[in-house]
Amino acid sequence: MQRMRETGFVVAACALALVAGCGDDGAASETGTVQVFVEPEDTIPEGLEPGTGEENIADGWKVTYTQFLVTVGNVRAGRTDAGETLVDPSVFVLDLKNAPATRYVIAEFQDVSAVRWNRFGFDLPNARAGVKTLPPTREDDVALMVENGYSVFFEGVIEKAGGESCPPPGDTCVPAEEVRFRWGFSAGTSFDDCATEDGLTGFGVPTSGTVAVKPTIHGDHWFFDNITTGVELTKRYAQYIADCDLDGDGETTIEELRQVSATDVFGDEYNITVPGDPIETAYDYVVAQARTLGDFQGDGECPTRTVLP
Repeated sequence: MQRMRETGFVVAACALALVAGCGDDGAASETGTVQVFVEPEDTIPEGLEPGTGEENIADGWKVTYTQFLVTVGNVRAGRTDAGETLVDPSVFVLDLKNAPATRYVIAEFQDVSAVRWNRFGFDLPNARAGVKTLPPTREDDVALMVENGYSVFFEGVIEKAGGESCPPPGDTCVPAEEVRFRWGFSAGTSFDDCATEDGLTGFGVPTSGTVAVKPTIHGDHWFFDNITTGVELTKRYAQYIADCDLDGDGETTIEELRQVSATDVFGDEYNITVPGDPIETAYDYVVAQARTLGDFQGDGECPTRTVLP
């Protein structure tokens, strides 16, 4: 595991003085350890149930994932009060559907100042040759992501007793109790200024202890009725997936998403207006949601997002 710790003012002083032991003032500073874990939101291994609850699918569909891969890494942290930074540029492809109970540790920083680090960020980049992985992720999963340059790939099924597919623009509805999907996207995005659900930015390092810092990947954003930039105040719907199965073969493909106008499948219950690229098709909607997957310490947000090449 590649590790790098930078302390801006100490590095600069050492470079000028060329003195061995630079920064040693004779007093032992208080330090601790930072471990960065990647964990899946429960919706990835457990799926989503229909119902009226806050995280249920409101239009009656059940969602089950059979595979969920992400590219993640380039973790960084900083202190705006002192100019210290922590950086590990390693990037991994990880299987979140089968994540181990201990989650994935993708970076560790030792001898870190035992204070509050108020800046944290990470990337969900498009996969490139040279990415790393951790078990139980398989090498053929890594190859799939690298070959296609995906930041995220997932497949699964929506199910509903008495379900229907109503392809736009107003074609006759047909029975569809099960619709599969298998989607991959090159939606590389960086996530910064991460904060906990109660708005506390970054993390604190305990003296002589270890803090767990957890980028959390969510698996339900393409069911949202809006494209969130902050707190997830939303309902969840899956009917558009069934309606985009244009040929009625029981699977909605990327190509079909590209063919469907957003206005034909996202009704008045949706608010999908976002700055930047307009949401013109169902495909645009899912890509926009794929750029929001990176959260922090569970349901905390990383509001500063930048598109990556």
